[in-house]
Order: sequence, then C-alpha cells, then structure tokens
Amino acid sequence: MAAAGVKALSVPRIHARMTLLDIVSDYEETIVVFNRYDAQAGECLCCHALFMSVGEAAQTYRLDLNALLKELNTAADRSSSRGDG
Repeated sequence: MAAAGVKALSVPRIHARMTLLDIVSDYEETIVVFNRYDAQAGECLCCHALFMSVGEAAQTYRLDLNALLKELNTAADRSSSRGDG
C-alpha cells in the first residue's frame, strides 16, 4: 500500500508471454489496439496470431513490443476502471 501522497507503481497487467487470445478475452478493449497494428503487420493479428504470445507476434510481424505492450496495458486499465476486465 502506498503512503499518503505517494503514487503507487502501476504493475503491467499484460506481458510479452501472454497470448493474444488471453488478452482479448480478459480485456475486450485491447481488440482496438490490435486492430491498429493490423496494417503494419500486413494481416489481421486477431485472425492470424491469436494463439501467439505478444512477444512472438511482435517478432514475427516486426512490431515495437514495448509500444504495443504500453498501448495494451493502457487499454486494459481503461477496461478495468469501468469494471469490464
């Protein structure tokens, strides 16, 4: 627990070893993030990489893993704050 006036560190919910399937199942808002990366990947990530880990998909499709994880965690945080995740 953080002391009064001290912001607690945010622990990433989504990490590179998680599969796309697990992520979109747990955090529906992340689908939009994956959709934004489809053009860069050259195909639908949720169609063709659903069983890959985020790390594998980033390597296969030459995506920026750190940027992708940041966007996915931001979406997951939004989803959870509304009670969706």
